[in-house]
Order: sequence, then structure tokens, then C-alpha cells
Amino acid sequence: MGISPPKERATFSIAAEIKNRLEDEVPKSERSRFVETAIDQALRAVAVKRLKKTLDDLPRGANPKSESTTDFLHAQRVKWDGRSPDILDGPRK
Repeated sequence: MGISPPKERATFSIAAEIKNRLEDEVPKSERSRFVETAIDQALRAVAVKRLKKTLDDLPRGANPKSESTTDFLHAQRVKWDGRSPDILDGPRK
């Protein structure tokens, strides 16, 4: 088994019905892991939705035929996060 990262306690409120269902379905010793996994999956879904929207919002016709899709997305990423293009190229061979 690998070493798990440190855990932090979180306090939030959920509907009584959901809490009761959680307690009925998931053993007490597994609840933290269950909730952590559910939150992680939900956050990943949010990130995918955001990425899809970003891709949908890219300007049409902004990718001339002479530029590959990879080059276009590479240039967009540089604009989005402000990093030097050299960082995205990876290690030199």
C-alpha cells in the first residue's frame, strides 16, 4: 500500500434525507472515503464541463488550415495560463 496524503477535517451541512441514506448504505468506517470519492468525482465532472464549454467557446475559423489542431491548442494554452511556450514543450531531447 502507498502512503496516503494527510487528511483534513471538513465541516459542511447536508440534507437530513441524504445523511440518513449515507448512514443506511455505507458503514461508518467507510464514510469518509465514500464522501471523499464522491466529491472528487463531482469536481472532475465540473472540470470536464468547464473544459467542454471552453472548447465550445473557441472562435470559429481561428485555426487556419496551415496550423495543426495541436499547435492551435498549444497556443491557446499559452494565452490562458500565461506560461512560456518552452514550459509546454517538455524536456529537451
